Amino acid sequence: MNENGRTLLLRLGEAQIDAMFARQDDGPAIDDSDFLPLVEIVLTAFETTDGGDTVVEELWKYAYAVYDRMCKEVEPESTTEENRELMQSYLLRIR
Repeated sequence: MNENGRTLLLRLGEAQIDAMFARQDDGPAIDDSDFLPLVEIVLTAFETTDGGDTVVEELWKYAYAVYDRMCKEVEPESTTEENRELMQSYLLRIR
């Protein structure tokens, strides 16, 4: 895949992540145990594209960063590692 296609996939994935977390933030929120597997389904769909593993890895990093930011809004003393572990605990497969 060329660089333009890769960039497009990343932008699309980030937009989807932002939209999902914005909807979760604006409410009515669903429990993270139900919400995060939905995020996982969207991200794993990118594994079927020609974007390669690096696109999927970058999207996961982005999703973890968004989740971390949201967790710290609610619980400022939480660490990035704790928030990553929390997110992973809700996923169908560990990332």
